[in-house]
Amino acid sequence: MADVTILEQIEKIRAFEKGYRASHVINTGFRFGILNALAESVEGLTSSELAVKLMLHEPYLKVWCQTAYHFEILDSDHQGRFRLQPFMEEVLGLDVYTQSPPAKENEWENATPNDPLDRYIKTGRVSQSFKSPEASFATGRAAKSMITVFLSMIFPYCEELKKKLEDGVKLLDIGCGSGNLLIDLAGAFKNSCFVGIDSDEHGIEKADRDITTLGLNDRIHVENLNAEDMSFSEEFDMAALVLTLHEILPEDRPVALAKAHRALKKDGRLMILDYPYPGRLEDFRNPRYEYGIVEQYFEAINGIVHIDQQQQDELLCEAGFKDIRRMAVSEGGMLDFLSVLKS
Repeated sequence: MADVTILEQIEKIRAFEKGYRASHVINTGFRFGILNALAESVEGLTSSELAVKLMLHEPYLKVWCQTAYHFEILDSDHQGRFRLQPFMEEVLGLDVYTQSPPAKENEWENATPNDPLDRYIKTGRVSQSFKSPEASFATGRAAKSMITVFLSMIFPYCEELKKKLEDGVKLLDIGCGSGNLLIDLAGAFKNSCFVGIDSDEHGIEKADRDITTLGLNDRIHVENLNAEDMSFSEEFDMAALVLTLHEILPEDRPVALAKAHRALKKDGRLMILDYPYPGRLEDFRNPRYEYGIVEQYFEAINGIVHIDQQQQDELLCEAGFKDIRRMAVSEGGMLDFLSVLKS
């Protein structure tokens, strides 16, 4: 038997993940009659036409169709009409119906009045994202490798930022979670001090405990605070939004970025690390955007809206930032790193 390599195991798990996510898209399509509506349409349907036909929330249907296009369940024409890919109707068993399936067949999951997805797709009412201690812990674990990303994939190409941290700066981490990145940065850059804010009280509690245990209270301070509620004024040399910008609700983003701008000293730098998101449908099959597409699909019910490069640049300029520098990070460029200057 041939030796199994770590890369083979990584690819295996990624295939499991992709299959699970694609299955979720398919099941949702069955549950709300989306797949059957598309099977009945010879010319295909836009997400707006689907919304009218099914009386469902159009913004969600747009995300669903784009995600199904990403997984190659659907195709689209130049007019934005979606249709099932060849033979998909037969493979999914949709061809056994001449009309829409009976309601019981169409409901793959029993919806309840408190089901967040059922409520969102029918009414557009988003669900508040309240983190349990378990969810907060899982988020913290997922962010454990961020210091490796900065030290191995970003700072070697951004020597100016690294040197500033080595010389000594005051850095604000907006959306610091359980403080893993702050603690690791404090370990790597002994002359700098750090402040972190996050709306997740469980994450902040853990960060506080870890900072005290490690004896870093003189260099790291954390607060349970929303980005849009910051009141800092010209206190920081640098600020960071690490996998945070897309999590800030659309209505709060302009205020949050304006507050970040206000928090920085003159010529201060804001660093943003986030998933790239496509601005054109044809890019929804580009592997570079995979994480952003999948995150958007699962986070839509919480009111989260991912934005593309042009939208990011416009928001940053409106907040008063300039000198936008952008680079793709990691294999396949599945993360984007931006560095912008306070004007």
